[in-house]
Order: sequence, then structure tokens, then C-alpha cells
Amino acid sequence: MEPVGLAVGLVGLFSTCMDVVQRFDSYRTAGRDSRQLDAQLNATMHLFEKWGEGVGIGNGELSDDHHPDLDNPRTYAVVQGLLNSIKDFSSTSNEPSSPKGLQKTPSFPLSGDPSTHGSKISRWQKTTWALRGKLKQTSHVQALASLVSDLYNVVSPDTASTSPKALTRNPSFKDLSINPSEQPYAVDIRELLRKIEEEMEAEKIRDLHLWLGAPPPNDVFNDSNDKRVQETCEWMLHRNEFIEWQKPSSSSKLLWIKGPAGFGKTVLCARIVQELERTAQEPVAYFFLSSRYDGRDDPFSAIRAWLTMMIQRSPAARDIVTKTRLSQHEPLASQATILRAFRELIGGVPGCILVLDGLDECTRMTNTDTKSVPHFLQELRIAITNTTTKILISSRGDPVIQQGISDFTGYSEYTIIPDDVGPDLMAYSSELVKAKLPNKDEPTRASIAQKMKTRSEGQFQWVKLQEGSLRKGRSRKQLEREIDETPSGLDSLYDREWNRINTMGDSDKERALSLLRWTAFALRPLTVYEITEAVLLTEDMDELPVDEMPDCVDQDYVDSMILELCGSLIEVRHVSSSESIEHPERIQESEEDSVGFQEVHLSHFSVKEYLLLKTFPGTGTLLSGEKLRVVNERIHENTLAKHILRFIGFPEAWENFLDNDQEATWRSTAGAQYVLHLRE
Repeated sequence: MEPVGLAVGLVGLFSTCMDVVQRFDSYRTAGRDSRQLDAQLNATMHLFEKWGEGVGIGNGELSDDHHPDLDNPRTYAVVQGLLNSIKDFSSTSNEPSSPKGLQKTPSFPLSGDPSTHGSKISRWQKTTWALRGKLKQTSHVQALASLVSDLYNVVSPDTASTSPKALTRNPSFKDLSINPSEQPYAVDIRELLRKIEEEMEAEKIRDLHLWLGAPPPNDVFNDSNDKRVQETCEWMLHRNEFIEWQKPSSSSKLLWIKGPAGFGKTVLCARIVQELERTAQEPVAYFFLSSRYDGRDDPFSAIRAWLTMMIQRSPAARDIVTKTRLSQHEPLASQATILRAFRELIGGVPGCILVLDGLDECTRMTNTDTKSVPHFLQELRIAITNTTTKILISSRGDPVIQQGISDFTGYSEYTIIPDDVGPDLMAYSSELVKAKLPNKDEPTRASIAQKMKTRSEGQFQWVKLQEGSLRKGRSRKQLEREIDETPSGLDSLYDREWNRINTMGDSDKERALSLLRWTAFALRPLTVYEITEAVLLTEDMDELPVDEMPDCVDQDYVDSMILELCGSLIEVRHVSSSESIEHPERIQESEEDSVGFQEVHLSHFSVKEYLLLKTFPGTGTLLSGEKLRVVNERIHENTLAKHILRFIGFPEAWENFLDNDQEATWRSTAGAQYVLHLRE
């Protein structure tokens, strides 16, 4: 039987609508931001097609058992109107604006090199599209979904003919359990918009991070908390100076916790931060400046790090920094811009708590330029004036820092003395002795721990450096004698190691001094692989000493050729988790590589200061004190630069120098170090 009645007039119109919807679907954006929208559009298309099948329209034909309501004149007119509305999308929505078409739309300035933003869609162009184009596109999809929903409501496939030939029940909008009072897909659209906003916010934070230019996060805070003996460092939380600093105030406050080298200030500061994050109602930000990591040559890195942490923890702070970002077109915020953003943030977010550890480790302590510690403290004082900001600084009692912070409003200080850390030192010594001498009885371990605590004069670092002398094979008498004969004070302990090195044979002495030089003055910590090659370099070599490379870089090599030569002045550490992320090639390692990729560090920052006052071969000078340190540091840096230049000048350096792929690591390190040394 030929289909008859009004319904036949809908066949061509339905086919046209299917064509329009398919053309509308042909648009696909390039980024992940469109995936939910595409899924929503696919669902709408699917339901539209299933509606046609359910009421008997499909493949350009009208089924004999089509829905009887389609032959009703009033129903026919309504369905025709809905299909015509869908058809109208061909002129309004089949070419929605794409991210590429919004390059002139005002948005965040692009970060990075403008030359890289040709045909490539930038992050912030995508974000702008999400703000404008996507919302328009979302509106189109929502309107289309609404029209399809109306078709289901007017002529529902559920009420089609029940004859044997009737189609099985098709999905309807009622299956989605949407409240009848809500627009179809309203819940899904709201969820979609929420996800879009979250993605936009995450993208904005990522761009702000790049723009702020904070140094990569280091593990000093986490490492300090991990190695802290349980129930230690609690004493500072009960000192009047700290309690007073914590109290609410109508003006800014600064507390300076100072103490000698090796007194555990960084571990103490990490415990304070931990407590502040647990108890403070105001946002807390911290930065652990370390001579081992990026940021050591610029104290303003602390402000960049504070801002970076604040925008993650406070929506109000994020809005303030975003406003500053919008007014700038520089890919990396300048120091002046950072200071302006910082002043606006602490003015707009009352009671910010900012912690800085290790300011004395900054390499620009005595400089007079705009990146010096005195200038940093001056700008910090100006910025927090007339705010309720609280700042805590932990460092040694350096006169430069003392002079810089004495004029701060609400300034107070606390000097750590041996009596403060006595109980903690005993706990630390006991823990160390227990780990190293498990075969000794409790009275012996207690006696050794007490002797170490007494001899340390408050220095945790001194106790740590005794670890090597705690040998299980030694008797109690031998252990006690070893501790008694160890010089007290870090400098005296370093003197003993320095004198031992200078009595070595020429070959071992030269290697030990080279190890110390590369470890102390390279621009970043070197791995075992890297320093193994570096110590073989000399200014007058004619070819690379391939024959002197070790057969195997394993733990025996590290112990005998690095640690035993330099004693307590050097230690080898596993690469931190944050650094592993920066160097993904290190994630999959063989057992040998796990040793080779360990980093060589000075055992303490004070070792570098000690070495700067010592005369290496070729660094003789009549200067003394601070001038000697400055001159010696420049001499060491120039020496390393010459070695590196000599290395990269050999053709063999660009061929296979090791039996594995580590030569590429050293080549890139050598080139980067040379360029950075020249810039310095």
C-alpha cells in the first residue's frame, strides 16, 4: 500500500533536516575542550534519527505503519514547524566560529615566542573560544536538543502503532529522567558548562604559572619533614616570640628565626610551615631557598614562588594576579611587574602568611644590584607596609639580613641556642645510633648518643657527619674514642677532611679537589655520570681521556672514587621526584643507571663557604675574608668554563664517548653550563 495522507509531506523535510544536522556535525574543534560538546551533539543527532525511525520516517520514505498522529492536521503543522526550525540551522549554525577564527579577539596575551603562533592554536586562543565561541556553539547545540525533544513530546514513538510491524520502543528524552519543568538536557548542559569553566580555570592557572616564572618546585620542604625525628621541633611553637607573631594584628609583622650553621633551621622551618597550614585561617605560602636548586641567585624568586602558591590556594589571590596579567603583554613577568602584583595581592587578601627559609644561601648576599638581598628586603618592607601580612624568615644571623629587616614594622627575632635544640639533638643522635649500631646493647647506644649530642655543640650537621664512624665492628671504647677525637664545630671538622685530602698522593688529591670544585661551583648539581667525565677534564688536554673512563659506574665506584676521597664534605643523593618529572628519561632506569643518575652534593651549604676560603691549585691570592670568597668563586667558575669549552671543542665529544647514552646528557650539560657561566 502506498503511504497516503499529510505525513508524506514530512519525508522530504525530515531528509533535509538530517542533511543539515550532519553538516552541523561536520564541524569539529581541534582541542579537547570540544569533546563534551561533540558528545552532546552526537547524542542529539542520534535521538533525532531514532525519532524518525520510531515514527516511521527513514531513508527518504514513509513507512506503511507510520505514527498515526502524523496524519493529524494540527500535529502535522506542529511537526512541520519544528522540522523547519531544525532546517534553519543550515544558515545560522553550520559554520560556527572556531579557535582559529578568533586570533584577533581580545584575550590573555600569548605566552612564549610569538613566532611559534602561526597556524598553531595557542592556549589562550582556545580559552577565548571557550569563553565566547564555545558558549555560542553550546547555545546552538542546546537549541537543537530542545527542538528534538519537542518532536518526542509532540509525536512520541512510544505511542506508535502496536501492529506486529511496529518498531520497537526507541529511546526518548523521558528516559533521561529529566524534570519536566526543566529544558531537555538542562542537567547535562549545566554539567558541560561546569566542566568548561573548570578547564578554563586550570588553563588560566597554568598560564599564570608560566608568566610568574617561579623556580621549579624543590623537595626541601617534604624532605625536611620526612627526615625530622618524630616529636622534635615542637619547642619553637611554644616560644613567646612565635606566639606573639601569630596573633592577629592591624599591621604587618616579621619574625626572624636565626641560628648558626647546622642547627637544623630548615627542618624547624618545615615543621612551622606544617603547623601553620594546619591551624591558620589565612592563606599560607612558603619558599625554601637552597644553594642546591634554582632560585638561589635571585631572592625575588621567593616572591614569584609565593605568588604561584597563593593563586593555587586563594581564589581572591588568583583574581588579583589575573587582573595584573591581563594588563601585561610580556611572556614572563618582570621584577617590577611581580612586585606590583605582590603589593596588590597582599593588599587585597588580608593576613597572608609568608615563610622564607635559607635567605642566607642566596648568592647575591653582598651585591648592590636590583637582585641583591638588601634590595629584596627593601622592596619587601615597602610592599607589606600598611597591610596585615605576616612574614617569617629563617636563616643564619647574617649582618646583611640583620640590617635589611631591622626597619620592618612589627619586627622581632629569635636566636636559636644549643639549649633550645638539646632534647631534639638527643632524639636525633639516638635515632642515628640505633640505625647504625643495631648490634649494640641499649646502654652502649645511649652512651654513644649522649656523647655525640654533647660534642655537637647544638649542630645537627655535626652529628650527621659522624655517621660514617659508627661501625658495627667497633667496640664501645673505640666508638667513644673516635667521637672524642673528632673536632667540635663544623669548621674544625672540615679542616680535618681538608688536611687529609692535602696529604693524599698527587693523583687522588687532584681528583678529590676536582670533585669538590665541580660539586661546589657547577651551576646545578651533577649526576654521578656527569661528574665522572667532568673530573677528567683539564685545560691543557689534547684529547678526551676515553681510556680513563671507568668500566662500570656502580655503587663500588661511587664509594671508592667519590665518597672515600672527599669524606664528609660530599654526599650522593637520589634525584628528587620533582626533578624526575623534569627528566622523564630517568624514570626507566637499569640498576647501574639508578646509581649513575644520583646527584653529587656538598653535605651542607657551609662546606661551600669553607671551600671559598681555601686555596686550590692555581687560586693563590693575598686577599682574605669576604673579598677572598668573591674572588675565589669567580676563579672557580672561570676554571670550570674553560674545562667545558675545552670539552665541547673536541670532535670526539660529539661521538660515542660512553658505552651507553649518557654522553648526550653530559654534552647538553656542558653546553648549557658554558653558556650560563658566560652570562654570569
